[in-house]
Amino acid sequence: MEYVNRLGTHSFKWDGLKNEFGEEGLLAMWVADMDFPSPACAVEALKQYVSYPLGYFKTPESYYDAVIQWEKQRHGYDVQREWICVTPGIVPALHWAVRTFTQPGDSVMISTPVYYPFMNAVNNSGQRKLVKCDLKKIGTHYEMDYERFENDIVENAVKLYILCNPHNPVGRVWTAEELRQTLDICKRHHVTIISDEIHQDIVDPQLGRKKVTAATVGDYNDMLITMASASKSFNLAACQNSFIIIPNEEMRKSFSDFLAKMSLDDVNGFGHVATEAVLRHGEAWLDEALSVIYGNYRYLKQRFEAECPKVKITELEGTYLVWMDFAAFCSTQDEVVDLIQHRCKIAMDYGGWFGSTEGNTFARMNIATSRENVKEACDRIINTLKEEKSR
Repeated sequence: MEYVNRLGTHSFKWDGLKNEFGEEGLLAMWVADMDFPSPACAVEALKQYVSYPLGYFKTPESYYDAVIQWEKQRHGYDVQREWICVTPGIVPALHWAVRTFTQPGDSVMISTPVYYPFMNAVNNSGQRKLVKCDLKKIGTHYEMDYERFENDIVENAVKLYILCNPHNPVGRVWTAEELRQTLDICKRHHVTIISDEIHQDIVDPQLGRKKVTAATVGDYNDMLITMASASKSFNLAACQNSFIIIPNEEMRKSFSDFLAKMSLDDVNGFGHVATEAVLRHGEAWLDEALSVIYGNYRYLKQRFEAECPKVKITELEGTYLVWMDFAAFCSTQDEVVDLIQHRCKIAMDYGGWFGSTEGNTFARMNIATSRENVKEACDRIINTLKEEKSR
């Protein structure tokens, strides 16, 4: 797949370095989008769309049909048309869902380390209590700690749990049994679940099993909301479109009423048009992107295992975000920042951002880019650490 040099294209990832890191010229391996060309089917659909007047947009039935077909064929999830609510992205939908399904004083739980906007969605929602339940790290692999998970729910009277499936940043693609255990605990204690499945299509083709949608592992329709989008799968983040699947009618009405009350029910035509196009015609593009991404992962993993094995690479089952542990060389996040940004001149997401103090020696690398960029990042880190060792 062709690499696109996005510097100077108003790319947040490449042109926003000064604002986020305080300096320009870093090798951008951070924010989660891809340095690949947009799918041709999306480009052509958008060209046709902009040839008409850009007035207010009405979601076509064909959009819902495309979502339903994709979820069924790719993920085995039978979605009904009336279950789907459309929002301009999953992050704002998380904020709105926290406000809709909890009250001030309620506890909301997340499994850390996790995508940091989860924390923002709770902390910025007004007097909600954030409960962090750390995942259990076993070597370079993470698992749920079910005993602690249930204890934290009971002790904090948790009302809402936000699940990340696949999990960002630790790269887990949860099995059906893991999901079932998690959801059964929540069901036992009357906890509503939001399952963020934005990375649902980004799974290692060599994993040997399919990604499982949480909603398909049992009867959880009255307590589970699934949030998904084409934005990660097909590099459409700027189109701002996501589909929120809420089977329970009362919950769906509450969410829709909140959107209407806040005048958030208008829709972005660009996102709808691009999303429908890729869900109908983009599968070959996705398969090619996955080949490049996981080729990059295997290259990176082999380089560090062979040349710098003290840097631990977490197993990447899903997403294109590699969770790297520098604990053999760094004991604090400040030391990781010094190594990665100041000495290697790379922009990565720092582990402490993801909510777990045990993550302070980690950094997250985005490998949805060219092999040349991945090689350059490996070279810089490995050579810098070798120089340090030789002093």
